[in-house]
Amino acid sequence: MLKIILDKLKSLWGIMQSLAGAFVISAGWNWYHTKHKPYDRFFIYVLATWLVVFVGYRVFRWLYHFLTAKFNRHMFWQKEFGRFLDSLFFLSSLFFLVFFCRNQLFSVFVFLGLMGLFYYKTQAYLSHHPSAHEWKIVNKNVFTIIFFLFIMFSSFQYLAYRFANFDAYLKFYNIVLFRSWAMTMFWILGFVVSTLIFWKLRSPWRYFAVALWGISFVLLVCIWGINIGIMYFTGLYLSPLMLEVADGATGVASGTLTALLGAGILVILIIFGFVFRKIIHTYHSSSFRQWAYYSLALVAVSLFSLFGLSSFKNTPEFTVARNFYNFFLGVKTEAKLSPVLKEKMEKFGLFYNTDDFHLAHKEQAFAPSQVLLPEQFAINKPNVIIVFFESFSSRLTSVYNQNVVGLTPGLERMANDRDTTVFKKFYNASTPTINGIISQLCSFLPPTGYTEVEDNKNLQRLRLLCLPTILKNNGYKSATYITAVDKEFENKNSIFTSMDTDGIYGQDELKNIIKGAPLSWGYSDHQLYPAMWQLIEKKKQEPFLMMLSTVDTHAPYDLAQDMVMYRDGESNVLNSYRTADDAFAKFWKEFKQSKYYNNTIVVAVADHAVFPGAEIKKLFPPDADKLSFYDETMFMMYVPQNKLPKEVDMYSSSIDMAPTLLQVLNINTPNSFEGHSIFDDRNKYQNVLGMHEYGLYINQRLNEDRRDISYEIPSELKCEDEIASASTSTPLTLCEYLEFYKWKRQMFEQGRFWGK
Repeated sequence: MLKIILDKLKSLWGIMQSLAGAFVISAGWNWYHTKHKPYDRFFIYVLATWLVVFVGYRVFRWLYHFLTAKFNRHMFWQKEFGRFLDSLFFLSSLFFLVFFCRNQLFSVFVFLGLMGLFYYKTQAYLSHHPSAHEWKIVNKNVFTIIFFLFIMFSSFQYLAYRFANFDAYLKFYNIVLFRSWAMTMFWILGFVVSTLIFWKLRSPWRYFAVALWGISFVLLVCIWGINIGIMYFTGLYLSPLMLEVADGATGVASGTLTALLGAGILVILIIFGFVFRKIIHTYHSSSFRQWAYYSLALVAVSLFSLFGLSSFKNTPEFTVARNFYNFFLGVKTEAKLSPVLKEKMEKFGLFYNTDDFHLAHKEQAFAPSQVLLPEQFAINKPNVIIVFFESFSSRLTSVYNQNVVGLTPGLERMANDRDTTVFKKFYNASTPTINGIISQLCSFLPPTGYTEVEDNKNLQRLRLLCLPTILKNNGYKSATYITAVDKEFENKNSIFTSMDTDGIYGQDELKNIIKGAPLSWGYSDHQLYPAMWQLIEKKKQEPFLMMLSTVDTHAPYDLAQDMVMYRDGESNVLNSYRTADDAFAKFWKEFKQSKYYNNTIVVAVADHAVFPGAEIKKLFPPDADKLSFYDETMFMMYVPQNKLPKEVDMYSSSIDMAPTLLQVLNINTPNSFEGHSIFDDRNKYQNVLGMHEYGLYINQRLNEDRRDISYEIPSELKCEDEIASASTSTPLTLCEYLEFYKWKRQMFEQGRFWGK
């Protein structure tokens, strides 16, 4: 009688555990996936799901007992383990508690704790088996590798969550946990397959699959090390584009972060080696039966995790693999500039004659109305010095941003000069350096990347008409460009040569001018300005064009050995900008005391916006989620006896610099510019565009009080089902802009587009 009562109580307890487990699963799932209001509907969803899960589990439970009895499994599995099913089900349901979490790290720790509890319980249940030792060894090793993989992937995914800028899925809670679990199960599935091959083969080839899995894992860890470094400095995942950009940039690949990443990878691989060796050793101390049961369970859990959930396709690993696949094997489709899209682009000031081989030819750069050039230069044109400041977003100079008071006093002195004009709402049109400079000197939105510009040397085939060529065609005696690094880096030598720049100075050429070793990634800004002065003083003929690219503010922001601290010196970023400004301040002081102060225009302009990496996000937490590769940048112009306004507050971009400077110089010429002079008709097109593989950027005015800003990486846009609007009155969409981007690339490949 007592036994019957106990059995009834155990059965009742099992049902209660089943009901409780089903409720936890239903509540957690619906709390995360369904709207909470109206509450009555949410309650109905919970009840309905509760019933489905409970019934489903009870059916599974009955099926388990039926099959173990039918196939005459060991009595442990029929009786002992069968009684543990309800407890295991309830324990498994606790994993759904993470759906109530709202903190990325907390949900990971909760999940880890539950995994530890699950392992402890399964070890206790398996202790009742007659061959408990073998089962517990296999169970221990399976959980060991799961724990190892999950902790490692959680670390990787959290770093991606912190550093990657434009992740469409960050609006979901617990994305770090779900991605970590998805990748863990992906590799566990590979582990199971390699294990089964090991057990089924009896030749030396049995180790091949396991070794292949291990080697693949080592490669994955190394790739992740590279990916973390790229994300930290750029906010993007690893891609063929990133590798092209990194080519030749080994000077910035060293430092504290690289050392930490290298040490971290080494630690992971050492732990993996220990775990992997122990698993191989376990193969020889256990039988196929134990591994077969676990393999079946792991395959079921892995397939559910990979195909039942959507997290796997949202992982950085999947994105990286897709980037490389699309780059090397992706199918290219023909793009067309439809009449609707053509008219929409005209609202941004981009005009094309698609019936003419020379798509963008114009007869003049600006309307010949008012003369902006001071009278003293009516006969003898002024010299022009252009300083391209590396990554100089306006938010990182105290000329524009009062929250960084005292950061750039040298630039403030230039801005406060009575003859200096400060341009606001000036955005970069492309990135990185060489593309940013091309957009400025050639008034050109580049649909190109490093493959076309650097590897294929296609710039001359484009026949771009750029500022150095125009100035030399209009009386300027020379055009010189100075860069801190090797002039072949980013193909600058060929690019500037094609612009009729006759003096190009890189690190090798500067060795004859600068005494001492380079103090930064190449020569530091403090070394570059004196070298530029020496070259200027050697000029025997005027007017001249002198261009300089600074380097101290290049990531990782701790390269300059002659660093000047900003305040307490805690921020490497701010220290580097303070250093760049200090070097400029010395130049500006010398310039004002020289004869060139009265006959030379000085342009201080950013080559592009600062990359939205992790250290930049820390400085601007309110805007951290809004930062992209496109931003308001610094642009100032000093003109002796300046007739321009002291301040210009008008939306414009890099492609407007060349026509603006030409109007100031009163040099009007046939061109193929995509930009407009800020002092001419730029105010008709107060919309801004950015273009590069790093992202497509649209900043457009919807009405007098509202602007719309949108950004996306071209490869991440999903436009297969989107139909371009038939109305020209609707705002330009990113998918329409992507179609324009593709069309423009086709024009590039065909050799069309520019100048007669």
